[in-house]
Amino acid sequence: MNKIVQVYASKHGSSKEYADMIGNELNIKAVGIGEFDSVKKEDFDTIIFVSGVYASKINKIDKIKNVFNNFEHIIICPVGFSEYNENTKKNIESNFTEEELNKIKIFYLRGAFDYSKLSFMEKMMMNMMKKMLKKDPGEHKEMLDAFDKPISFVSKDNIKDLTTYVKEI
Repeated sequence: MNKIVQVYASKHGSSKEYADMIGNELNIKAVGIGEFDSVKKEDFDTIIFVSGVYASKINKIDKIKNVFNNFEHIIICPVGFSEYNENTKKNIESNFTEEELNKIKIFYLRGAFDYSKLSFMEKMMMNMMKKMLKKDPGEHKEMLDAFDKPISFVSKDNIKDLTTYVKEI
């Protein structure tokens, strides 16, 4: 297995939870994005970046994109509440250029949603989203229910493909 640095950016906990799971499975440390500047990138050939997706944007991705050329293997693990489908895939891929997409491997990890943990601004945005979702409540039942009761899809099973891939490179 290669020399791996794992970096995470977590606002509400799911990304950190996944980073810890991945770290335990691969026997590597998880480094918070705030500590990443002090990491000697030349000591590693593989980077795993675990971060939340908010309004289709991967949190702190620009900080990682700035050092893509330092690594032979770049693994991006966006964490989001949505089910993974073509629309989710398209939104995640929109964070990257075509050239960048050719350099990276993406493993989407389904996260959690707890309305009570959101900041005031996040709650305002989510309330607007809730109004939109109510227009088609059948299709968005899971998300609408999550406003009243926290829900988590974080699971060790979700990292199996990722850890298998990393062990094989």
